[in-house]
Amino acid sequence: MTIHLKASVFESFVGYFKNSTKRHRISNVEVRTPKFQNFPYLPSPKLQPMKKSAIFLISIIFFASCTNKSDDLYKEAIAKLNAKEYDAAIAKFDSVILLDDKYIDAYFNRGNAKYDIGDYEGSLSDYNKTVTLTTDKTVEPVVYLNRGDAYGELSKWDEALRDYTKALEIKPTYDSALIGRGRIYLAMGDLPNAQIDIDKALTMNANSASAHYIMGDISFNQENYVKSIAEYGKAISLNPTESVYFIDRGDAYYNTGDYNSAITDYTKALEMRPDYPKLYVLRGDALDDAGKPNEAIEDYNKAIAMDSAYASAYYNRGITLRKLKNKNAACADFIKADELGDKNAAGYLDECQ
Repeated sequence: MTIHLKASVFESFVGYFKNSTKRHRISNVEVRTPKFQNFPYLPSPKLQPMKKSAIFLISIIFFASCTNKSDDLYKEAIAKLNAKEYDAAIAKFDSVILLDDKYIDAYFNRGNAKYDIGDYEGSLSDYNKTVTLTTDKTVEPVVYLNRGDAYGELSKWDEALRDYTKALEIKPTYDSALIGRGRIYLAMGDLPNAQIDIDKALTMNANSASAHYIMGDISFNQENYVKSIAEYGKAISLNPTESVYFIDRGDAYYNTGDYNSAITDYTKALEMRPDYPKLYVLRGDALDDAGKPNEAIEDYNKAIAMDSAYASAYYNRGITLRKLKNKNAACADFIKADELGDKNAAGYLDECQ
């Protein structure tokens, strides 16, 4: 039995935040939604009174026309964003900003759209502009929340912590900011602070699938697999559409030696993500340890068919073939895995001389 280790918390499955929901792993994660779409957007600065003249009247008419047009384009952009037509939404927001370069909500929601296509640097630029333009009122905490998510996707932990903390200073009961900050602490290996934040978030919202999921991650990293299985189970009951919840519970089951339950969870995840080669390797490991080597080889074959440079798939298939006394095929896999950089394969090359 090999221990299944957790992948980086911010691996892009959609990004842990990549939400996918928004973020939470990243891939992981939930789906971001435009946060300002229901807020009243700020009008452009009013022109100062001046002597009436034909030129002034023309200016007023032109200004009103531009304002109305930018508002109409903004509504069209939000419709595209809600429909997850992100490129079209970004193009519409671009047009809004060309007409009115102080249209705060356009910058913010363009940042959301860029986040959802994985352009985290671009989203940061727009969130920064949102903060810069918000000079006459308190910045909405969701701006800091989403900018923190973008920093998290870029592994800029200190900046992410700063933004989540700012969001909490504005709104101390903001459970989403606690969840985000807890994820960052977890990614940094600070399990005590991660647990403090997630405990607080669950106190505020016991029905948060994301909070239960991250608590599962914390328990997993503490090697408390029984508790992690329970927490992942709560996340699944609240949101059964997140494949990563099943993947990670499968890992926890695997690490307790409950291979059949692991196979069940990996299979469920594969129904949602049939094009994810790593899942076939994970299920292959569980099948092999459950005494089903031929089925395991079928899964390793599928992973390699999807990704011919997947070193671990060759190595794990080699291990199974070695158990089956198929030395030549096993050696071919160990050699290939070694060529692709798998550090474990070298230990078997002497057998292949």
